[in-house]
Amino acid sequence: MTDPIPDRADTSRLPLVVDLDGTLCRTDTLWENFFSAWRICWWLPFAVPIWLIAGRDHLKARLAQIALPVVECLPWNRSVVDALRDARGLGRRCVLATAANERIANACAAHLGLFDEVLASSDGVNLKGSAKADALVARFGVGGFDYVGDSSADLPVWAKAAKKYSVSRIVPPGGLELGDGSRGSAFAAWVKLLRVRHWVKNGLVFVAPVAAHAWSNGDGWQAAALAFVSFCSVCSGVYIINDLFDLASDRAHPSKRRRPLAAGALPLSTATMASVFLLLGGIAIACWVGLWVAAVVLAYIAVNALYTVHVKRIPVFDVFCLAGLYTLRIVAGAVAVVVPLSAWLVAFSVFAFLSLALLKRSADIGRLSPDEVLAGRGYRGRDAAFVNGLGMGTAIAASLVLALYVASDQVATLYPAPLWLWGVAVIVLVWLSRLWRMAMNGTMDDDPVLFATGDTVSWVCALLVGACAVLATWGAG
Repeated sequence: MTDPIPDRADTSRLPLVVDLDGTLCRTDTLWENFFSAWRICWWLPFAVPIWLIAGRDHLKARLAQIALPVVECLPWNRSVVDALRDARGLGRRCVLATAANERIANACAAHLGLFDEVLASSDGVNLKGSAKADALVARFGVGGFDYVGDSSADLPVWAKAAKKYSVSRIVPPGGLELGDGSRGSAFAAWVKLLRVRHWVKNGLVFVAPVAAHAWSNGDGWQAAALAFVSFCSVCSGVYIINDLFDLASDRAHPSKRRRPLAAGALPLSTATMASVFLLLGGIAIACWVGLWVAAVVLAYIAVNALYTVHVKRIPVFDVFCLAGLYTLRIVAGAVAVVVPLSAWLVAFSVFAFLSLALLKRSADIGRLSPDEVLAGRGYRGRDAAFVNGLGMGTAIAASLVLALYVASDQVATLYPAPLWLWGVAVIVLVWLSRLWRMAMNGTMDDDPVLFATGDTVSWVCALLVGACAVLATWGAG
């Protein structure tokens, strides 16, 4: 039987009790803690089920012993923070009551400096739902506090509170919604999280069959299309995992901090499950196309995992790794259609993609002071000259490889009018040079490929390249 809530004439002096996960903070600190700890201990996923058998409280305590989330960068809910400041201004007692581990809760409270008391989980106590309600009633009595929560787990607590506030669409009877108007479209957040715009990069799987002139191979084009779908699925899964591991560094970045997971727009648990589904689905499609395509996709996932866990923080090696990931897409297209992979194509791809990877780093480094470190990477501001020089050098190397290919005897046997291909070499060099000029003067987007998809000049260059290739192929000499 529920205890009756007393009718109080004045609740303005009652303690204001606030939940942490999903309420004060737009994310789940348990998942934040898991990925912070996983970066330190690679074996963590194998230990978590064992710790969970002993209880969620034990799991939270063990994770907190390994590492804590970077609380300074957590996405705080402005409306709740403002409510706490207003309450303190009125002399009310502010309490943080959360199911998060006490180490995390105390770190959050210390960072914000808005709480007089912290109630949290410990090894042996999981302060969630009814357990939290009982603890608050024992401390303040039934109806002796106001409570701000967000989920169905808070219903037992709201039932004991005088005033009930919710920051989500789950509002208890008699409760009020406390929002700041920042809740956006979940669909738009998912589109952004999956990097749908980045799927254009997977069009590289069609490069090998086009370069091999496999125009009439219907089965080959179907296989390439399935390889494209496989890469879209796998890449989206990988992007989610990268975001989960890069939460702290993304929040320190001027544009990446608006990514859905960094901003707390989507649940980390749901995103994790989505990444697993996308990875397994992409692998299944690749296996359907062929074992060699599946092998390339698995290699892509393995290299990406190595990049996420370690390589991305090693200067120079990180950009070579990114260039290799682009090249693997071309390899997948070749093995899907079963056409020979030209050494010219591989050489050009490595240099061109290395230049684009360096462009991405150059855009990030350009915002730094000489001694400032790029968050989540090993570069400093003083590395700009090195990165820019190497990037321009690889752009010239890519254009040189393309020019040598055009001048080779092999081209004369493949193209009736090979002179038109010199236009391709010139246009590629001009396009890369323009991108590098923009990067050096600070007007380049942090992702050159995405920049190109919305850049009119880049589209004109692409159309001119296509026109030169068509004229060379169909003999307009």
